[in-house]
Amino acid sequence: MTKAKWTDKGDLLLPAEVVKQFKQQGMKPRLLKLGDSLLVCPHPQPGRRKSSLLYGDLKLFSIAELLALISSLRASGTLTILIPHAKKTITFRDGQVVYATSTVEDDRLGETLWRRGIITLQQLSSVYDKVRPGRKLGRILLEEQIIGPQQLYEGIKAQVEEIVLSAFYLERGEFLFIESHTALKDAVRLDKTTRQLIGEGLRRLQEHNRLENFIPDEDQVLVRRQVELKEQLDPRQQQMLELIDGQRTVREIIDESRLVEKTALEVLADLNRLGLVDSRDASFPSSSRQLGLAFERYRGLLQVVYMALEAENPEFTKRLEAYLGNPPPRFASLFRSVGFDSDGRLDIDTLYRNARHAATKLDARRLALEALQSFYDYARFQAMDLLEDETCDEMIAKLQQLEQRLADVGPK
Repeated sequence: MTKAKWTDKGDLLLPAEVVKQFKQQGMKPRLLKLGDSLLVCPHPQPGRRKSSLLYGDLKLFSIAELLALISSLRASGTLTILIPHAKKTITFRDGQVVYATSTVEDDRLGETLWRRGIITLQQLSSVYDKVRPGRKLGRILLEEQIIGPQQLYEGIKAQVEEIVLSAFYLERGEFLFIESHTALKDAVRLDKTTRQLIGEGLRRLQEHNRLENFIPDEDQVLVRRQVELKEQLDPRQQQMLELIDGQRTVREIIDESRLVEKTALEVLADLNRLGLVDSRDASFPSSSRQLGLAFERYRGLLQVVYMALEAENPEFTKRLEAYLGNPPPRFASLFRSVGFDSDGRLDIDTLYRNARHAATKLDARRLALEALQSFYDYARFQAMDLLEDETCDEMIAKLQQLEQRLADVGPK
């Protein structure tokens, strides 16, 4: 056995080779929790660790600071960055970046090649089904003669660089750097040094912060300007430009582009710099459907809960009113003047308007949805506590039907 595996009893079995290495060092293994992962490492006496280890939180150390430290020490090893639902790794040799990996979909090699215009979306789609464990996309592209070896090498370099630069936007997560000798067969020599990558990453951060000057409100509608193109658009810019029709809001364009929000905003800023798009104020949404299916979903779900409680006993709805009168401190300003009408519909429009005053405008939608999720969790719990079993089962069935109906209409 060369890899760790699970036993029938649910235990994790380490291979003999790994255990032998611990014994040779005269140390006992210990477990260190890193986000959702566990690190198995030797437990030496203080000051006797053979390789350096740096572990911390991105709230205390920025990616720029970490890269600057590793570069100044001319250290070799791997920096692992654990973020919600994803992981990035950056490998260094003598302080210089030589490789990087990521579980973020937007960081994959195929997406990088497509964004760089090296392959088309049709070519990418035609080979994705052929990717298997041990049979990488790059090799398939070579075998199909879609790209050549030099294009693949340049694509991998671009992928590594983009994984590193995209990490600069991370503000939440944990990191672990383990110093070790790096002998990767996939190592590449980037055109930029680590210090140059830091400079580029910080420049992009500044550019990202200036996006709010162009897009201060995600409910703005973008319109095309009829100007002559002075430079050719890349695939992402062309894709975004086609979505701008004078009716879609910034939020709708971002959602339909299927790009990471940061990337989509950068592309919109590029189009604005080229003079191709402009923005205009949209009238404030007058219905949950205009706000989006996510808001309509919560309005419908909460209405089902409210009506079930009222039908059982009108006094039960006071449990919901109690929450609105004294919500969690984080959402207190959002629920101000928010209530149910006679049909059990929550005034989501007022809630969203409050969110736009309580947060930066690009975060208003996200904050409003978090507040609605919190209220729905509370309302559902109260209903399940108060309703008789038969009535409760009927309510749950209606909630599930509504969820399915909205899922069939489109994304939440």
